Amino acid sequence: MKVKESFVFQTDSEEIKSVYENNNNYVIEIDESQPKEYCIIYFSSNNIYYPNTQEVFDKEIVDNNKFEWYGTRIKKGHKHILLRDIKKQWYLTGVNSKVNNPVALLDFLKEETKGYSVITIGSSSGGFAAVLYGQQLGADIIYSFNGQFEVNSLLKRSSEMIDPIVFRENENNFLNSYYDVLPFIKNPNTIHYFCSRNSSWDNEQFLHISQLPLNIYHFKTGHHGIPFVKSILPVILNLPVEKYDSYIGKKMNPVLFSIRVGGLKLTLKGLWQIVKQVIQRKFKA
Repeated sequence: MKVKESFVFQTDSEEIKSVYENNNNYVIEIDESQPKEYCIIYFSSNNIYYPNTQEVFDKEIVDNNKFEWYGTRIKKGHKHILLRDIKKQWYLTGVNSKVNNPVALLDFLKEETKGYSVITIGSSSGGFAAVLYGQQLGADIIYSFNGQFEVNSLLKRSSEMIDPIVFRENENNFLNSYYDVLPFIKNPNTIHYFCSRNSSWDNEQFLHISQLPLNIYHFKTGHHGIPFVKSILPVILNLPVEKYDSYIGKKMNPVLFSIRVGGLKLTLKGLWQIVKQVIQRKFKA
């Protein structure tokens, strides 16, 4: 599919090019209080900044140096690697001008995780990367919260103006081999996939891998990203996975699941945050 290249902020602006060229777009931190056993890799999603404007990009990335998951850690991690794809294109061009493609990113992560057991985490496009790289790194556990498993469907439902690299590189046999993670999944039992079944695209992504024996948690919601009350996320990440094995394959109410796993107090705290955000948006409108 030939496409006519047009200017797209998140790939073509001088601001993006400068940060891609001059910033690592990853953070590595060591927690000396933990034994040198686990390295946790956190992949930011395409929601790392939004909308795709210079004003928002400058605020979130240039000024605040934002990384998703920075404040939500797996406690047993000795080494923590946080990454972001500022081009918001499923890490197809890696994270910076040196680690600039999927092979280079894998090589970088292999080097950084030597001697460690690995856990990968991400939501949406970050979940896509968590599965893709987690499988190739032999991760013990992979957490994907409504992560995609393929982006080929974007060629029908999206456009170059939204997903420029996916469209521009569609005939690049090297990069388009990473448009679908299904061929990379060799150990599906390591993947813990939290899916919003009332979201049309998330449901399509589920159907794409439904024949594989992943650990799948279905939620009765159309909310993309974290499909339960977000305040219990630290509980989910720090519980032994067998503690919520009984929920595998079940279709659950997000609030009831949150109460059962995270407790009433923590769930109510998260719900109150949602209410406050709705009120704030209403008064801003």
